[in-house]
Amino acid sequence: MSAERLQLERIQGNPASLPEQELGKLAILYASVFAGEPWNEYTVCSKDNTFFGLDTEPGGDCPQTDCQGTLSFAYPADETATYITGELLRSDAALWLLRDSEDQDRMVGFSWGFSYPDTVAFAEGKYKTPAMRVAIDGLLRRRGIGANGLWYLSESGILDDTQYRGQGWSRIFHERRLEVARSFRLDAVQRTASQGNMYRTSRRTMTQVMGPAMRVEDGTRRLQPTGNVVNGLMDSENPARVLFARSREP
Repeated sequence: MSAERLQLERIQGNPASLPEQELGKLAILYASVFAGEPWNEYTVCSKDNTFFGLDTEPGGDCPQTDCQGTLSFAYPADETATYITGELLRSDAALWLLRDSEDQDRMVGFSWGFSYPDTVAFAEGKYKTPAMRVAIDGLLRRRGIGANGLWYLSESGILDDTQYRGQGWSRIFHERRLEVARSFRLDAVQRTASQGNMYRTSRRTMTQVMGPAMRVEDGTRRLQPTGNVVNGLMDSENPARVLFARSREP
C-alpha cells in the first residue's frame, strides 16, 4: 500500500460537525469496528444490556442461561449517529477521520475526544454504578489527576482489514489526541480493553491506573495477563476494561 493511500483528516469546527451523509457513514463504521474482537459488541441483550459478538444474530434469544431476553443490534445507525453527535458537542471536542483515497475516499478509521470539568463529571459520565463512580473519582484524585479538568481520549477505531490495521494508525490517533490534551494543558485519561491494540499504544505514553495488568508476549506481541490488578481496582461493570492516565506537562 502506498504511503499516500490513507489520508488522515482532522474535522474542523468548534464543535466539529459532519454532513448527515458523512455522519451516517461514521455510524456504520463505528458499529462494524466494535462488532469484532476484542470488544464483541455486535448484539445486545434487551434484558440486561450484555453485549455479544458476531456469532449471534439480532432477533435471536439471549445465549445466557435462564435469560429470557432477545438480541438486537448493539449500535443501530440512527442511535449511533445521535450518540456521536452528542460526543462532538462536548467541550473541547476534536475529531479525526481516516480515509482510503483509492477506494472513493472510503472512511476506514476514526478517533475523537473531549474534556470533562473534573473527575466527578468523568466518573458519572463513564461509569454506571455508584460504587464504580466513587472508586474512579477517588482513584484519580489520589493520583492528582483532573484537579483542573481532564481531556478524555474517547473513541478510536480502525476497520478490521489487514489493509488498514497493523499500519501504526492507532499510535497516530493516540498521539494526536494527547497533543490536544497538551494544548489545553489538561491531564488525559483513556479507557480501553485489556486485550486491545490501544492497550499496547497507551502503555507507551500513559500510566495504567486500574484493571488487569498485561504483558506483551515476546515474538507474538500478544497481550497476556500478569495476574496483577493495578491499584487493586477492577472495573466491576466490565472486568476486561482498564484505565490509563497522563498528567499534563508543566
